[in-house]
Amino acid sequence: MLEAVRATPAPLYAVALPDTAGHSWNISLLDGDDEVRESFTTTDLEEADRELQQRGYLSMAAAMGRDWERLTPNRGESRHGTPVFRDPGEPL
Repeated sequence: MLEAVRATPAPLYAVALPDTAGHSWNISLLDGDDEVRESFTTTDLEEADRELQQRGYLSMAAAMGRDWERLTPNRGESRHGTPVFRDPGEPL
């Protein structure tokens, strides 16, 4: 997972992993230096997206001129993370 974070052209990366019981999601925000900036637990990915927005990450991304990719659309994919701040000038 950390290799994916390092390879992503984004200063902040949200990782969503289900807990061992499968009843909630553990959300971690990692920066490019593999440091956990923040972590919290939610019951579903929609709640995680709302929580990221309420914590100001959407506003911060907009102020930096970056797009913000929600966790919710990745629910059906094998991906468990998304760049919170995607750099529009960098290819993926």
